[in-house]
Amino acid sequence: MRSTEAVRVIVGVMAPYIGDTMARSAAQAHCRRLGIGESCTAAEREALLARLGAGLNIFLGRERSGAVLDQARRALLAADGQP
Repeated sequence: MRSTEAVRVIVGVMAPYIGDTMARSAAQAHCRRLGIGESCTAAEREALLARLGAGLNIFLGRERSGAVLDQARRALLAADGQP
């Protein structure tokens, strides 16, 4: 999956909770910090979600953050053509 597509999917899930700008800037910044290039593997996507989850815990709490991350995982799988 292209990293830009992964970021788009993740932002789409997170934006209703923290806003589009914050979701997009956080996802893009963590991609850079993790060294995610043009395409990203499933392991890189999971690492990205873990980093984003740490920040979401502060804004949403652990329970809600976990639910948002699960939703993002499902959306990424669907975008990648997996059930």
